[in-house]
Amino acid sequence: MINDFLKKYQEELISGKIQLKEDMDLLETKIKEETKFLKVLEESNDSYFVEFTPRDINSKNKEKAQEVKEILDDLNAQMEKKAQQMKFFDGRLVEVNALITNTVVINKPLNDESISNNVDVNDNNPASLLIDKLSEIKNLILLDPYRAQLDLDNIITSLK
Repeated sequence: MINDFLKKYQEELISGKIQLKEDMDLLETKIKEETKFLKVLEESNDSYFVEFTPRDINSKNKEKAQEVKEILDDLNAQMEKKAQQMKFFDGRLVEVNALITNTVVINKPLNDESISNNVDVNDNNPASLLIDKLSEIKNLILLDPYRAQLDLDNIITSLK
């Protein structure tokens, strides 16, 4: 029961981490775009005749450049917050994985029984059982590599 709770919590953390990573990638893209736009604006403000003119040249560009700098500051602050959240998720995942590993070691006979129950449910064909288990693990590899590793370890120990 505790193991199931920890696995569900682990899945929630992983999905949260994946969403956070997507948000960070989006923020990185926005920061790059705004930086390039700021560079273009600043290059357009560089005029060779600035010293000889009594007026402000490209005052609109200077105002827009200031707005873009403020947007970049805001985006960078958001990126720092997201990085802190990512550290939180990483720390929690390490803790949960350690707990799951400890509970798996304690509850190892239960895992062996569940594997033998799966053999009884299927058509007692070890090859089809192995193929089914491996396909399940293949689906888990990207979302939950730790769980996939544990399942592979269980299969290896059951084959010995």
